[in-house]
Amino acid sequence: MKLFRFLYNVCNVGIAVCLLISIGFAQHTNFNNTFDYKNINKQTFVPSSGFSDVQNHQFTILKHSYDIQHINSSNRDTAFVWRGLKGIKTFYTKDSLVLFFVRPNDTITRPCILLTHGNAAKYKSNWSEIMNFYTIDLAMRGFCVAYYENPASFESSNKFITNQTRKSFYNGFQAAVAADIFLVENATTLKIDTTKLFSGGYSFGAFCSLSLATADVGINFIDTLFADQGNFSAKSIYNTSFRKNIKRSFVFGGGLPKDDTVSINNSQMGNFLDNNDDQHSLLFLHGRNDNFVGFDVTPFGTNDTVASLFYVEGPRAIHNNINQNNLGTSITTFVNCKGEHPFVSTVCGSQHNCIQQYQWPYLSEPDDSIIPNSSYFSDSITDTLLHYFNYMLTQIDDASFLIADFLQPSVSNVASNFNQSNYFLQPQDTFTYQNPNGYFIFKNTDCEGNTIVVSDVHQHPTLNKKVNVYPNPTNNVLFVEAKKPIQTIQIYSMLGVLLKEIKCNNLRQEMNLNQLQTGEYICVFIFNDEQIAKKITVLH
Repeated sequence: MKLFRFLYNVCNVGIAVCLLISIGFAQHTNFNNTFDYKNINKQTFVPSSGFSDVQNHQFTILKHSYDIQHINSSNRDTAFVWRGLKGIKTFYTKDSLVLFFVRPNDTITRPCILLTHGNAAKYKSNWSEIMNFYTIDLAMRGFCVAYYENPASFESSNKFITNQTRKSFYNGFQAAVAADIFLVENATTLKIDTTKLFSGGYSFGAFCSLSLATADVGINFIDTLFADQGNFSAKSIYNTSFRKNIKRSFVFGGGLPKDDTVSINNSQMGNFLDNNDDQHSLLFLHGRNDNFVGFDVTPFGTNDTVASLFYVEGPRAIHNNINQNNLGTSITTFVNCKGEHPFVSTVCGSQHNCIQQYQWPYLSEPDDSIIPNSSYFSDSITDTLLHYFNYMLTQIDDASFLIADFLQPSVSNVASNFNQSNYFLQPQDTFTYQNPNGYFIFKNTDCEGNTIVVSDVHQHPTLNKKVNVYPNPTNNVLFVEAKKPIQTIQIYSMLGVLLKEIKCNNLRQEMNLNQLQTGEYICVFIFNDEQIAKKITVLH
């Protein structure tokens, strides 16, 4: 069973310097028999015997990845039922792009994730397309997932991608809009909660995901380059206009085009993030060594006669843009300190031409039912490739847990465990053929090794009004009052050690602190929808 160590950071919008708290928080994917939107439902496992839950989870993803390839490569609409899951494959655009939809095999109306791939992905012809893995894993947690083909796929690139980079971006955005409209129009049949639609994507798909949530009619994509492409919903098979209905978006290795550059390098797509996107939340899963889309501003495209070269903002630049313009959009970034463009790491480290990516076709499809001593595992090539596969899946499982946690506030009104802007992850670098683990471990420094130093905690005035703490300093008893019920109160030392926890569910709470030594402490107040930290002083 994996041990997924979290270093939980207490940091609010109004806190100038974050306090890093290193505790055994041990939030990790569990295996149970229910869909709870965060953990894996064991009822979705492909039937097998002799495997642990972790092995069953990975084997199920392997088996269904082949199933996705078979289903998507079919020339007709296809309905399917897997153990605990069901779905359809259908054409969702006027130009025959494919949408693969999978959900828990029940009649509960569920939230749905619109998910798509990066440039040149083999959407129909490759079982090992990485977004297949996320599609299956997130469905096993309880989400509906609409994994849709965008025009950047390997199979569609000749038809859609041209030298005009901005035009191809618009094609991808129109495909995302068409997928969104397809779900809304079929929400009753598919049992989708259209108030809880989320978007996610990788690389070029990250742009599709972000633009789907932030684009505004009459602001974005309005120059003459796109005049021949029609409106936002031009690809949709339904006569429905574009509407902004996505409030949470997660992306792997992506960003948004800049709009405030000199005309020759301007994206001409308009400013995506603005006051129309207040209350939207963004999650970036980004590799520290991602040179394709950097943390700040990255040149993109080619400088040709149609001025396709423009600049793209990565997560740090977007974060700065949000702060400078006082936007209500929130952003959280998880940085893989060894990762590159795909976010997850491989056993090859930073090598771009890793031998494993050329060997995937040699891994044959397993039987529906298989046992640990099957001859399938005795083949040396299969054994090697399965270890590579398992190493990658352990990190995909971690990433899916972070995504599920990020979506949790919208799904069940439960606050995310992560309320800080940036987290730094290190893959567990212990890969051997006997121990193919690659779980992410939370670091207590940034990727360059800089320690986060505890300093003064300056509260934002708005936060001060939500919780009143008195007397502060106190010599014994502390009184707490709030405008809404406080679920839990936690007290940490300035070194991040949890000293006291009180379950209360009250508007007012009295706390006896006579057991604490004279000094300063961080008091964390946990509500249903947020967490607030205040510094308190004890004087005996």
